[in-house]
Amino acid sequence: MVFFVFISMDIKKIFRESLLTELATGKTLIVVDVQPEYQDYFGDLHTELFKYINKNYSKFNNLIFLFNGPELGMISENEYRNWLIENGLKNKIAYNVDVYDKGYAFFRICIDNNIEQEETVNLVKFMYENDIADSRDLDEEFWDSFIHKYGNENIRELLEQSDDCLSIPELMDYLKNYNGIVLVGGGVNECLMEVEIALDALGKQYQTWGKFTY
Repeated sequence: MVFFVFISMDIKKIFRESLLTELATGKTLIVVDVQPEYQDYFGDLHTELFKYINKNYSKFNNLIFLFNGPELGMISENEYRNWLIENGLKNKIAYNVDVYDKGYAFFRICIDNNIEQEETVNLVKFMYENDIADSRDLDEEFWDSFIHKYGNENIRELLEQSDDCLSIPELMDYLKNYNGIVLVGGGVNECLMEVEIALDALGKQYQTWGKFTY
């Protein structure tokens, strides 16, 4: 009986590792805001994540680290690469992956005011398709067309009554070049959600892997 249990545990381990390998193969892994400024929120998550990346790096099509940088008084790109190495990512990986300063809070007005994610996606998509980067530039004609197409009036009311705005980040032009995306990092109701909204607006297929989110 004990022998059978050991075999079962080995089989489960092999199966689990094969799933992890399968998840990596041919995918674009995007790591969002796993950086020192947010470590109080994600704890030791980065330790296991970097181990996973070290083991499966060659299987990814692309590996991208999105971060908040110097414009927000945070870490520089070079400092960030050094931090990745100091925290367990292999040197050859840290100095070869794409590191992109994504910007901050471009959709947060909608997230923080509990606008349905689908409504936010619709507006971001419509603005992006019409080459409008700032919701303060939306005129009556735009809103009439948007509401006729999507019927989302709540978001118009929010944006027209607020001193804040929704903006289309350069990040979207960057993300549109990638496919087969797996997202990790955080925060799940903040920056990670903003990346999800951007990908949805671009019509990209992606998975958010809860094992490595915060």
